[in-house]
Amino acid sequence: MNARRVSLSAVSIALVFVLIRSIQVPIVATEGFTHPGAVAEIFVSLAFGPSIGLVAAAGGAALADLTSGQFAKFAPLTLLAHGTLGFLAGYLGRKKQWPNMLAGWLVGGIALVGIYFVGESLVANLYGGYAAALIELPFNLVQVGLGIFGIFLYRVTRAAYPRIDQLTEHPRFEEV
Repeated sequence: MNARRVSLSAVSIALVFVLIRSIQVPIVATEGFTHPGAVAEIFVSLAFGPSIGLVAAAGGAALADLTSGQFAKFAPLTLLAHGTLGFLAGYLGRKKQWPNMLAGWLVGGIALVGIYFVGESLVANLYGGYAAALIELPFNLVQVGLGIFGIFLYRVTRAAYPRIDQLTEHPRFEEV
């Protein structure tokens, strides 16, 4: 991994973390919260690819849980759910065409919602069980739904700065 990819990963983790920590909507019934983090996760995944998308979404979201006090118990599940979203969105959307980007967002979003639902249902003593998973289901769907704005943000950014897609490539040196 080169220095540019490490830098992009670090900035992307910070972007996801800040968006999640700055806007947290508590879900009182389950002691969890929802947030617009999927916007940053989808943007990063489309702009920089599946590996940085995975690292940024998983790392930024899990760090947000760990630093949010009572929400730290969600960090392991968050790491898996958001990492999967980041990877799938970046992998399926890598051709940068609307159908591919939408597929990445939808498949990654369904995976995130499914992972949270199964995880919360199976680990009842930590996450509240099936009833809590049902309560959080619509909140998780809204959270993922907001990710559509990540596609639009990527498209606007790419229109203004077309070289964004080249940031993860290895630097090339030419003799002049």
